[in-house]
Amino acid sequence: MQLAGILSSLLLATQALAIVRRGAPADAPTALKCAFVIDFEQGADGHAILAKHLAGKGLQWSERTSVNNKYANFVSVQLVGDCQDAATIFQGLSKATSFAAVTSRPGPKPMKSENGVPHSDELYHSITGVNDARNKLGLTGKGITVAVIDTGVYYLHPALGGGIGKGFKVIGGYDLVGDAYSIGDQTITPDDDPIDNCSDDSHGTHVAGIVAGDARDIKVDGFVPAMPFTGVAYEANILAYRVFGCPADSTASDVMAAAIYRAANDGADVINLSIGGGPDYPDEVDTIAAEVVGKAGHFVLASAGNSGAKGIQVTGNPSNSNGGFSVASFDNTVTPLPYSLIDDQPYFYGLGGNNGSFVEGESLDIVVNDITADDNNIQNDGATNINPAAKGKALLLRWGSTTEGGSSKRCGYALAAGATRCILYGNTEELVGIAGNAGLPSMFLSREGGLALIAKVKAGGKPTFTFTSKQKPFNIPTAGTISDFSSPGLSLDLEIKPDFGGLGGQVYSTISVHAAQHQNFPLPYGSYSGTSMASPYSAGITALLLQQRKSEKPSFQELRAYLQNTASPRPIYNTESANSVAYQGAGLLNAYYAAAAETLVMPSAIALKDTDNFVSSVVLTIHNNGKEDLTYRLRSFSAVTVNAYAAGDDFTLDATTTTFTDDQQATVQFSAKSVSIGKGQSAQVTVQFIAPEALTPYPIYSGYLQIAPSNEENAIHVPFAGVVGSYKNKAIWSRKSPSLAERWGSQYGLTEQNVATGLYADLDFNPLSEGAVINATIGAGVMAVASSTSRGGFIEILPVVPLSTEKRSNDLEAAGFNTSAPIYARLTDLVSEGNPSSPGVFVPMQRHSYAGEAPAAPPTIWAFAGVAYDANGNPALLPSGTYKMKFSAVRNFASASSTKDEDFDIIMSPTFRLVGGVVPPVASSSASTASATATSATGSAATSVPTGSSAATGSVAPTGSVAPTGNSAASSAVPSASGSAAASTSVPVVVASPTYAAPAPATPSNLYKAGAVSAFGSVFVALAGAALMF
Repeated sequence: MQLAGILSSLLLATQALAIVRRGAPADAPTALKCAFVIDFEQGADGHAILAKHLAGKGLQWSERTSVNNKYANFVSVQLVGDCQDAATIFQGLSKATSFAAVTSRPGPKPMKSENGVPHSDELYHSITGVNDARNKLGLTGKGITVAVIDTGVYYLHPALGGGIGKGFKVIGGYDLVGDAYSIGDQTITPDDDPIDNCSDDSHGTHVAGIVAGDARDIKVDGFVPAMPFTGVAYEANILAYRVFGCPADSTASDVMAAAIYRAANDGADVINLSIGGGPDYPDEVDTIAAEVVGKAGHFVLASAGNSGAKGIQVTGNPSNSNGGFSVASFDNTVTPLPYSLIDDQPYFYGLGGNNGSFVEGESLDIVVNDITADDNNIQNDGATNINPAAKGKALLLRWGSTTEGGSSKRCGYALAAGATRCILYGNTEELVGIAGNAGLPSMFLSREGGLALIAKVKAGGKPTFTFTSKQKPFNIPTAGTISDFSSPGLSLDLEIKPDFGGLGGQVYSTISVHAAQHQNFPLPYGSYSGTSMASPYSAGITALLLQQRKSEKPSFQELRAYLQNTASPRPIYNTESANSVAYQGAGLLNAYYAAAAETLVMPSAIALKDTDNFVSSVVLTIHNNGKEDLTYRLRSFSAVTVNAYAAGDDFTLDATTTTFTDDQQATVQFSAKSVSIGKGQSAQVTVQFIAPEALTPYPIYSGYLQIAPSNEENAIHVPFAGVVGSYKNKAIWSRKSPSLAERWGSQYGLTEQNVATGLYADLDFNPLSEGAVINATIGAGVMAVASSTSRGGFIEILPVVPLSTEKRSNDLEAAGFNTSAPIYARLTDLVSEGNPSSPGVFVPMQRHSYAGEAPAAPPTIWAFAGVAYDANGNPALLPSGTYKMKFSAVRNFASASSTKDEDFDIIMSPTFRLVGGVVPPVASSSASTASATATSATGSAATSVPTGSSAATGSVAPTGSVAPTGNSAASSAVPSASGSAAASTSVPVVVASPTYAAPAPATPSNLYKAGAVSAFGSVFVALAGAALMF
């Protein structure tokens, strides 16, 4: 793949042209090949203009989707052929205002799915004020229309009305993509029927049921729930928009934008998108669409994301929209769980993932492995001792430290001892999910159940244990606190995201018949978890609020204030400390308080930004919309401070290492501690903020202003949050991270010194010293590690030209390179499957994490073999000579189009001399694991030598010469997910790493260096013996 698309898109972003590029460039990792959205002026005939313009360019095209209504006028196109030079293609397009590459969006996946008995409305809806809104205000959502943009809706479900159109709950909708649309086949075939009875999770049907399902009084066979339940706004109307095909694995930004504009035009009051994942900037077409319609009175709610394990600042699009609401997830009050009977009493359990083949109704003969294990707080019960009486019985073991042996290991010992069942009971009240052992059925039993068995045995009795798969409500101990999967903010620009939260942990709702069959559920209902559930729950609350206040026609800011003012800031589980605003926004929504509120305070959230941009004072406007004069008392309280960076470590910590402390809190002062306001009047109060002193790098501090009325109405809360430190000067590239070396680098034999961003001397990741030689035949290691997300990261090759000669520039120009433009390095990914090669360009650049998948994937290990991208965007060998490698990343708050060095985090390598040489022999056994990883990277490379090039004659590689098929940038110019992120700290430095001890040659991970070296030899040969002149 050529680099021209990136270069032209970046160039366009820096030019003052009539048509503006928005969002990601055409070669971004998530960009769909040759797909673009073009915005036109209102009233313009975009189809006709495009047809004429593209015909003049000699290009074939087809329409993906389009919108032409009062909110937007755009056409999304699929180009045929060479489409990389997008800037040139669309330049001069009549009446076009902007264009953007179409980017993909991953399919929705609930965190958990369980078949079970739902809980009553009283339990389910009391914590969020929904029951009070119904019982005291009569609110049911009647007259409000909620659009569900998702996988489609199985509207034949009786709990969703049983049909579509006038007189049904689902009043209409549209299928924007068709059944076959998927990540592998993005052919769009829209139709008028948004039904979904083919996706395996039935995500959209579950979402619709949370908003407006009504499972009471159902008489249809196969649909009668074990316990009746209702959605939040069960009399609201639903509009269904299908943006996923049956595989439900991918959609695209243009499709989502079209759905948003269509929903608004069709009259949706509330629009829900349980889609997305971050970290992202709010400049994609779907995010802009959410802002446009949101500020026009069609309020958009979107899930914040399920990346809580990755640490701070991972809220995604479209929830990051400046005109939409980002919704966090709070754990539900109860959830259905299975139970078994011990002496006829029910006790909860969970089955092992590797083998849960217990038989309904079977009686287990229990043997307690160590009857004193709980009394003595034994942490390794069964890891070192197995009761010989276990043979042929169900062995009961006490859970403990996993470092002393996890469930697979301990149940494996039980299997070896002849046990037929393995039961681990809790050492705490937590119900732990276990893998168990594939060799025998395994179970995690509640602590209460385990102690009941032990008590019977201690008393000299023989307990009875009967397995059942029946379920009953389980009171969740973490109810009303932030779900551990919920993506925290702040936004990448330090705005307050998420805005607020709803119930998303274990929510029971409707699914399709197909999904129930696929998941082996007896009925088309299930409990799912995710911010995908919290968003429709909050959309339902918004519908209740609008039912109460629709005649007021609240603006976006007013609606936001009603929701945020009356939300409940919640504590961290098992503490009295309020959780950070970065995690919960304004808190858990309360439908009754929002609908009944007679006081409105704006702004409803305060972003204090960082030290450089500190907002030291804010004027609050308090509106008394009630029928009596009121006096308001003002105070504040702090939330916990989030410490996401450790001293001496610039990598962003994840959920396991981020700390929350009650220090580093802001000082808040009011111009008046109380204020009296007449009915129907308003008053202003100035609030002064003093930021705390930082005890850790870049702490996020936050808290809440509290405005309490004299009529004892619910107190109003206004969240605030900020960061201590110069956020712009915070490094993007990581330079020092002991934690990354330990938790990620160690698997590759890397140490703290060589996980730092920079160019290394070789594939052993030895330090590169000033003036050192890099042999392109062998290759050199490159690390590009991002601690923070950036609008762009770039790795360039800079020729070092002596003052006395211009020979280096002449050599480069002769080799086909443009020395007046950036020359981007070509890098080979030594970790990802297939070892793709790609340009050192990451736009945008998501930050890395220690483990897991995208978003915020781990780093990768790159190799540089003396190849860069020439003036035509093709990979070509660099002439031998002296160079530097430059790493630059757009700083926080800076523009990607800036030309100022101060707006970039820059690392410059030492000067090195690039040469070619003889292909070396197979690597010695002293090779490091990191260099070994490179082995398999390119070992299968083909060897093809370009004609007409010879080192002997001194000729240079022809323009456009490429590396072997299967390992060239031509086959993969876009980094893999794990390689497309990178970011961290500041101050340009030379990155170098000392020699370190290599692992023993016997380790399996050491087997790949030989292949890597031979692969680079193949690359060298393929690019010609003439490629390097020395």
